[in-house]
Amino acid sequence: MRPLIWWLVLSGILIGSWVVRPVASQAATQTTQSQIEVKITPNEDDSAVKPVDPDDPSQPYPGDEADPGNVTGTGSRGFLTIDYLSNLAFNEITTTGGPVTTTAKNQKAMVQISDRRSTGSGWTLQVLPTAPANNRQTLAATIDLGSVEIKPATTNVSAPPQLINAGHLTVGSVNNVLKADQQAGLGTWLLLMNRGSQPTTLHLNESRFSAGKYTGTLTWSLTNAPS
Repeated sequence: MRPLIWWLVLSGILIGSWVVRPVASQAATQTTQSQIEVKITPNEDDSAVKPVDPDDPSQPYPGDEADPGNVTGTGSRGFLTIDYLSNLAFNEITTTGGPVTTTAKNQKAMVQISDRRSTGSGWTLQVLPTAPANNRQTLAATIDLGSVEIKPATTNVSAPPQLINAGHLTVGSVNNVLKADQQAGLGTWLLLMNRGSQPTTLHLNESRFSAGKYTGTLTWSLTNAPS
């Protein structure tokens, strides 16, 4: 009989220890949850974005002596827009033989782009240059953007777009210049040209050309996806 009694006593002690410990643990920690909620509505403002001063984006675009009268911007409306384009003016060339290179005179040359879409799907900025020409001659030419700066117009809200091509822009072909990947390039961004150690340059590749004024075009386009 004695072995049975001792077994019962020891068993009671063990049972008591297992009963007490979980009660103490439950009293020490309690976990519960609450919720948060936010509602985001798509932007509905498709009015034209005004150009800003590249040196102080909090101020309106002040103009450029090399590009007189070009202050108000493109007036483009929408959620993915080119807001401003500079006209590039190059320094006068005095020689009549080439090849020869000349640099841009602009002090505030830029392209301004705004992406106000809620998709964050990215975009690509492209340019199609045409050769400088007058009523007598079309010049074989290339353009180098040189040192450029990519700058947000306001507090940065996303990763910046990336420069694809600062080298030779092929005349007569579409050239990719900037690319914003998904969730990049949101808000308003400035592509500043003719800055830094490498100016924007025009290379004239003709061996002979006549005196006169030559003009060409830069046709900029903004596609709604990275390319």
